[in-house]
Amino acid sequence: MCGILGLLSKNPSVDENTLQKAIRTLHHRGPDGIGHWISPSRKVGLAHARLSIIDLKTGQQPLSNEDSSIHAIVNGEFYDFERIRNELSAKGHRFKTGSDSEILIHLYEENGFRCVEELRGEFAFVLWDEKNQLLFAGRDRFGIKPLFFSDYKDTFYFGSEIKAIIGAGVPAVWNQRNFSQHLSATRTTGSYFSGVSQVPPGHYVIINEGRPSFHRYWDFNYPEKGNYRPGNDQEHIEVVRAAIEEAVRLRLRADVPVGCYLSGGIDSSAVLGIAAKMTSAPIGAFTLSFAEDAANDEAKIAEETAKHNGAQFHTFKVTTQNLADNFGDAIWHSETTLNNQHGVAKFLLSKVARDAGYKVVLTGEGSDEIFGGYASFRQDLLNEANEDSQNEKAAHAEPTPPPSVSASAAPAP
Repeated sequence: MCGILGLLSKNPSVDENTLQKAIRTLHHRGPDGIGHWISPSRKVGLAHARLSIIDLKTGQQPLSNEDSSIHAIVNGEFYDFERIRNELSAKGHRFKTGSDSEILIHLYEENGFRCVEELRGEFAFVLWDEKNQLLFAGRDRFGIKPLFFSDYKDTFYFGSEIKAIIGAGVPAVWNQRNFSQHLSATRTTGSYFSGVSQVPPGHYVIINEGRPSFHRYWDFNYPEKGNYRPGNDQEHIEVVRAAIEEAVRLRLRADVPVGCYLSGGIDSSAVLGIAAKMTSAPIGAFTLSFAEDAANDEAKIAEETAKHNGAQFHTFKVTTQNLADNFGDAIWHSETTLNNQHGVAKFLLSKVARDAGYKVVLTGEGSDEIFGGYASFRQDLLNEANEDSQNEKAAHAEPTPPPSVSASAAPAP
């Protein structure tokens, strides 16, 4: 998790002191180093706060290509980058670092905007092309890494967090409409601050000659009901297992220790089990214990799972008091409201992992909804299956003739 900040001024006026001050608001995202670059015309400014994961010595950003005509800042990770790097090197591209982030620049040189289609991972980036005088920014398919955008007073702003954009000069003005939409669960790319929005997941932005344009490069492609890939249960199990194993293997590539968040659920237990088989050293497993809520406390089964996989078990006891004490800090970091206590609890667990020396953790977020990890999700699946069954029966049922109506019973005109 790094922090990025990019400015494009219509009237060349990027101020170095302002850029440096604003990127320091993201020091918590990147405590391992801060760097910046301003174009000779002072039209563009790029800044980066680094959390070093891969290439700890030479991966400083902003990055540039061979002739310094392209500069970029990246937050996140590109998985399977070594394969792409080797292919690019074979085509004559020369790399300055061992960082996974650098493949972005050379992929852009090869494929232009379509380079995002080859990027696999969780990322947000801002790239400046000096020769073509254009800015290119993008976000990963699921929007795991944040990327906020603002167009204010002849300057375009991109940042990992709103606080950096505000620190660079955009005023902090409350947006009541977006706040109300969020509380009513209305989907929106807006933020709680007027004039600041998110680049949608699976999208990239091009700014050329002062005009921004947003482009979607990816979307969900679920099969229609009844049109699933044929095969028996065992075949489907093998396909899912192979996909999860590949995903875990790619995410274990790091030059720092990698841990796991662990609950009592199937998802995180499966991730830990697979990761443990792929590594020689014990993996750190981090678990929340809800000491005041025994019905929802999964610490015991998590500890058994960690022991079974030879993991080093770390647990943090959540109480009403420490939730209250850290509520404000969790809001400050997330820059949004929290629907329940879990947001604060995960914030506390992240502190435990950091203090234990871990910069990277694997987790099973999002899989409960897909795999029915909790009873409520399984009930949704059963309800949907029952509804489909009823609809199918209705479709094959004989039509019921309309009731006969006598002349005397007919309604008066």
